[in-house]
Amino acid sequence: MEILVLVDNIASRPYVPEHGLSIVVKTEDKKILFDAGPDPNILSRNLKLTGEDDNFHSIVISHGHYDHTDGLKHLIERRPEIPIYIHPQAFVDRYREGRYIGIDRELKECLKRRNLILVEDKPYYREDIIISGKVERLFPYERDLFYKVLEDGTYKIDYVDDDMFMIVEDVVFTGCAHSGIINVIEYAKKINKRVRGVVGGFHLMHASKEYIKRIYDYLSTQDLEFIMPLHCTGLYATKFLSKLNNFIYGHVGKKLIV
Repeated sequence: MEILVLVDNIASRPYVPEHGLSIVVKTEDKKILFDAGPDPNILSRNLKLTGEDDNFHSIVISHGHYDHTDGLKHLIERRPEIPIYIHPQAFVDRYREGRYIGIDRELKECLKRRNLILVEDKPYYREDIIISGKVERLFPYERDLFYKVLEDGTYKIDYVDDDMFMIVEDVVFTGCAHSGIINVIEYAKKINKRVRGVVGGFHLMHASKEYIKRIYDYLSTQDLEFIMPLHCTGLYATKFLSKLNNFIYGHVGKKLIV
């Protein structure tokens, strides 16, 4: 399997960085786009710079935040045949400190007219991938109470219940792990038994040092071949986790063969 980081907060030359996430996953006979980043122009440019085309067999959206979805504008008209897997709650109106951070409204309406494959509470099993559905939250995680959802004219705390991950060949791909990276890994082990690697956002950018240390201690006990934290993991947490022997530094243009 080949893993290519297409959009991330950090990039090596000549690629373009942007706050967001998109990963290309290639198996022997499939090419999957996991999330699409925030900007269709950046998605398109990084595709060209990496020598990739946009002939994906499927698209998986981890959750309904703009920095994981709005790059879909590059694909929605060009590749209408590509199936898109998404949680129905990804379409709620989301805000942070008064700023709209949900899926671009025009894109949202366009997506609603598509033949989407909705994944909700239970895992979705296909021959080559597993999409988690809603993640069980049995272990503590740091809630970001500044995320809000607008319901009936009232702002309420958004727990991002549409947060999902994908498993391909026993590797977990997580968009932001809003449900907590420990919950993600433990739920992955429950629905797939084996986890050999974790790639994506660990959502530790605003986490306390105590919680980051807890994540480090947990990861140090797991039998993982590799971890590659990206995007919302944050610089402090990424540096802290880099002490782990299985740590891989990720950025736009990074390619793994596993």
